[in-house]
Amino acid sequence: MRTTISDLSEAALRGDWGPLIRESEKARGKHWAENARCAGRETSMFFPLGDGPHSEPVETVERLGLSLIRPLNLCAACPLATAARCLIEALRDDEEFGIRGGLIASERSALRSSWQQRTDKDAVGRALRGSTAALSKAERRAVVARFAEAPATMDAAAVARGLGITHENLLRLARTYRQKRRTEPASPPARSTDAA
Repeated sequence: MRTTISDLSEAALRGDWGPLIRESEKARGKHWAENARCAGRETSMFFPLGDGPHSEPVETVERLGLSLIRPLNLCAACPLATAARCLIEALRDDEEFGIRGGLIASERSALRSSWQQRTDKDAVGRALRGSTAALSKAERRAVVARFAEAPATMDAAAVARGLGITHENLLRLARTYRQKRRTEPASPPARSTDAA
């Protein structure tokens, strides 16, 4: 049985992001989109009017019908790794509108929400060691927090590379994180249940 982008996105919705991420990593480099079937085509067909993050997917497909056939067929003809990378990039960039990775905006809405909340400790660890990969907002915050809490124990250049940002930007984010931590109100002491 052949794996499809729908199979990968359904697994991700169930909390198993590994297959989608691993497949997306097969489309390497910054020129990965050159292998997409949509490369060089008019992009307006990938932004159907009437589809958005708050639309009902089934209703949207029924309403837009024929206007979705061409762009979705192009997506279906894409190599799986390219479609997976397209979808991951859309999630990472928090793109609310348009067809990406073979999914209309309303179909991606639940994935976007799930992506933003996910935290993979292995991905955070790899980013801290300098490995670049698609990270959720929560994972990016975790990388910055870990670096900010112990900058002397880490290679700042590697962490910056793992986040895909400059060294200066990493230092600024770490400073901002530490400032927020200092200004946060202290947690109230835990109440003892043994008090009589």
